[in-house]
Amino acid sequence: MRFAGSGPGTQTRDGCSVELYLRLPYRGEIDFLADQLPRSASVLELGCGVGRLTRVLLGFGLCVTAVDNSSEMLSHVPIAAQRVEADIETLRLSDRFDAVLLASCLINVPDAALRDAFLRCAREHLMADGVLFFERHDAAWLRSVEAGRVGDAGAVRTSVREVHREGDCVGMCAVYEHEGLEWEQRFTTQVLDDADVDHALAQSGFGPATWIDERRRWGKSAALHSPSPSGRGLG
Repeated sequence: MRFAGSGPGTQTRDGCSVELYLRLPYRGEIDFLADQLPRSASVLELGCGVGRLTRVLLGFGLCVTAVDNSSEMLSHVPIAAQRVEADIETLRLSDRFDAVLLASCLINVPDAALRDAFLRCAREHLMADGVLFFERHDAAWLRSVEAGRVGDAGAVRTSVREVHREGDCVGMCAVYEHEGLEWEQRFTTQVLDDADVDHALAQSGFGPATWIDERRRWGKSAALHSPSPSGRGLG
């Protein structure tokens, strides 16, 4: 199983805890987008969850289409965004977008075919001059992380209970504690070095990554050879 979880509140079909996601704060992860996209640009957010990043995108003046496969998650997404319930890998929208956001380190999914499907979805929904923004796990951290405290997400205490490694795949049990409540999330992720990311991007019709932050966790990539439907692209 790629992802499983337990704890108070509703669990989505892939094991994500809605109540936990509602408690996780925004920590400035996509502040860089304020300078990367003009106001009113259209953004397709893949895997939006409860809208933690959606609210920020809307605050930047962007036009957001937020996609998640959980109706429970989507019910918390601001109505100012267009909300779409769908799996990323089967998403087919008629609109094309100035930018696609693939956060939550979804690019690190250990199933190469699913990773390709995520990226192809992004590619197919971009305008000719559109840009993909994505988040990946810090490869060095994945290779070195061990059980123990890993810091806090605002008031949510976070730790790692178990770590298992098999080749480039890392299985982990993360524990989140807040106000006397505890959630557990088990997931498997794949270490992706820069060359691995560029290979995956190229396979899906993107150019090489340009890294945005010093830790090289956030990157962007331009769509290549994409026909331009009617509409505005990034000038």
